[in-house]
Amino acid sequence: MVAPDREKLRAAFRRGGERTSTELPGALPVETGDELRALLQRRLQERRAKLSPVELPPGEVAQNAHGVYWRRQLRYPLAHRHGAMALGRALLLDGDRLAVLAKDPAFATLDPRQCLFFDTETTGLSGGAGTVVFNVGLGWFEDGFFVLEQLFLRDFGEEPAMLMAVAERLQQRPVLVSYVGKSFDRHRIAARLAVHRLQAPILTAQHLDLYYAARRAFGKQLPDCKLRTVEEQRLSLHRADDLPGSEAPVAFLQWLRDRTGQIDRVLEHNRLDVLSVAALLGLIAGREG
Repeated sequence: MVAPDREKLRAAFRRGGERTSTELPGALPVETGDELRALLQRRLQERRAKLSPVELPPGEVAQNAHGVYWRRQLRYPLAHRHGAMALGRALLLDGDRLAVLAKDPAFATLDPRQCLFFDTETTGLSGGAGTVVFNVGLGWFEDGFFVLEQLFLRDFGEEPAMLMAVAERLQQRPVLVSYVGKSFDRHRIAARLAVHRLQAPILTAQHLDLYYAARRAFGKQLPDCKLRTVEEQRLSLHRADDLPGSEAPVAFLQWLRDRTGQIDRVLEHNRLDVLSVAALLGLIAGREG
C-alpha cells in the first residue's frame, strides 16, 4: 500500500483554512440558521408587499347579545335559475318521492318554508372543538324570494355573536337541508356552540341531507355523487375559477394575518354551495310549476 502524499492532501482540503464558495464550482455560501430565517422572512415580506389586501364583499355589521358580527344578505326571485333549475321549484315538492329518497316518511309533509338550507367553511376537516367554523351560509324562502345570508368571522372574538345568529335562524326554521352536512357541518357548529355554552337545535332528527337522496336518485347514472359532479351533470352548472374548499382554511388564516387571503373567493364558493342545495331539492323532488 502506497502512503498518501500528505502535502497534496493538505492542499486539496486546505486544512487549517476556510473554504470559500469559489473553491467548488457552483457552491453557494453556507448561511447559519438565523441568517436563513432572516432571508426567508425578508422574501416573505417582499412577496406580501406585492399583494393587495382583499376586501370583503358589501355587507353590514350586525349585533346581538353576544356582540357584533359581519353578515350580508342576497335576495333572489323564485324564477332565478341556478344552472338549469329555478330556485322556486323547491317550493312545489312531491312529498311522497322525497320521503322515499330520504328514507324518512316524515318528509312526505315537508313545508319548504320551514327549511334552512346551509353550508359551512371551516379551519379544517378534522373533528373536535378545535375546528372553527369561520363562514356559515344560510338560505330560506321568504315573501316570494330566496334569501341567502352569509356570516363571516372577521376575527375570532366575533365567534359567539356569529353562532348566536345561526341559533336564531335555526329557531325560525328548524328543518335543516344540506349536502353532506348531516355527518360534517352540523357537528362542527354543535362543537363550537358547546365551547361557548350556547344552545341551538342543530343536532335534530329534522335534517334532510340531499347527498343521500341524490345518491339514491342518480347514483347508478353518475361516476360519483360529489356536489360538483351533480351540479355539472344534473344542474348544468359549471363553476368558473372556483376556489376548492380544501384551500379555504389557508385563505382564511392568511386573511386574518395580513388581509391578503382570497376570502372573497371563499365566500363565492360558499354562496354557490347554498344555492346548489336549494336547487337540488327542486331537482330531486320538485314538481313542475
